[in-house]
Amino acid sequence: MTPVKIVIPDIGPLITLAQADALELLLCFDDNVRIVLTDYVEFEATRRHREFEDAQRICDFLSKHAGRIEIEETSYGKQMKAIDAQRRKYEESAQVRKVYAEMNLPPPPQIPDNAGELSIVSYATSLIDEPPGPPCLVIAEDDFFLRSNSGALPGNAHIVSTHVFLQAIERLGKIGSAESIWSAALAKGRKANPAIVDLPARKIPDITGSTAS
Repeated sequence: MTPVKIVIPDIGPLITLAQADALELLLCFDDNVRIVLTDYVEFEATRRHREFEDAQRICDFLSKHAGRIEIEETSYGKQMKAIDAQRRKYEESAQVRKVYAEMNLPPPPQIPDNAGELSIVSYATSLIDEPPGPPCLVIAEDDFFLRSNSGALPGNAHIVSTHVFLQAIERLGKIGSAESIWSAALAKGRKANPAIVDLPARKIPDITGSTAS
């Protein structure tokens, strides 16, 4: 059988599951199913772990299961992390700010507001550029995936929303109630994307209609 990857291209599903204390559900399949995040998604989801409980849970989860979770390095992720590191040095060090002032330099830029979306577009392009690519189940909350027309989606990717993923593993008997987990996240104040989206992979018939069913 061709190994299937579970790809998480935006931080939404991680935050929703972390708020419900249910990140382990991503590992409810057998050990041959790998979890893939881009380096930027990892960075964005964990960089404020000292401030937020859900970010700390994600940190702990990624560390605990490093053997099954692949972090895919990207040039975009490296660039954004470098920008963030430079900005943090400026904000945390009076000496650094003094040097900038003496040299009449503007403050280092912050990470742009649309960095997450640009990261998703970059990763989707990499999937499309490897036709048909390895079969993967994409769990997403960002509208780039959930509202794109079929021609703009990677042909190797079966795309589901977080809500549909929970419903699917309930049908498989992996959990007792998808709605109880969803409600637990909402009760913590999580404004999760409620979309019900299930878009089969167009170019991989073997997993079309079955990955999330």
